[in-house]
Amino acid sequence: MKPIIAIIFLILLITSSLFALNIITTINPYYLLLKEITAETDNVTLLIEPGQNPHIYSPNVEDIRKLSSADLIVANGFELESFLTEKLDWLERSGKRVIFVSSYVDKVLRSSSDSTPNEDHINPHIWLGISLLTKYIIPGLTKDLMKIEPSKANLYTENAEKLIDNLKEIYKNLSEYFLPFAGKKILMSHPSFYYFFRDFGIGTVSLFEGHGDEPTISELKDIIKAAKSGEYIAAFGEYQQNNKSIEIV
Repeated sequence: MKPIIAIIFLILLITSSLFALNIITTINPYYLLLKEITAETDNVTLLIEPGQNPHIYSPNVEDIRKLSSADLIVANGFELESFLTEKLDWLERSGKRVIFVSSYVDKVLRSSSDSTPNEDHINPHIWLGISLLTKYIIPGLTKDLMKIEPSKANLYTENAEKLIDNLKEIYKNLSEYFLPFAGKKILMSHPSFYYFFRDFGIGTVSLFEGHGDEPTISELKDIIKAAKSGEYIAAFGEYQQNNKSIEIV
């Protein structure tokens, strides 16, 4: 009897591994989201390690091999992974499943009057907006996973709902905390947290939009003047960015 049980267990183990999707995400936020949604029934791996800058990340030969062997690639889009875009587009044209998370929010952001100061360029840091996560990104990822692996539809849906509920609870708590600061502004070195603070009615001003950009002396003087007048309630830098200007302010 024991050998039969062992054989059945082995068959189940092999079968489950055969139906596990090999998913590669370009950045850590989507890696974490998909680990939650799939409950680790699929193999989720990360391409760009935390601390590395996706804006300037250039793939090596091993990265290309990983991308080519994946069942599904999940990228941000909106030109975040600019050095990967050409390769991802080529893989998609070759029949590889590539999800650009930007496709879930592109329409709603372009129709929003305050989505970005430049209508030709949309702020790519969409994963930091809790409302974008709960309304569009998590539901979008879940729906696409269900299309690829219908047998796990219930699992994906249940885990996504739990994740959304947890984020809504976080949003509720943060809303109470940030309420006194609604209508105020925060100075940032880079516009990464634009969507996060927008959810709570807090404006943001960035010292530079791109990478390698620096404010001019005239612009820096104006920002310092505004800071001295109390226009900003806080100033934030990022360890991935050049924080010299924010430190001067």
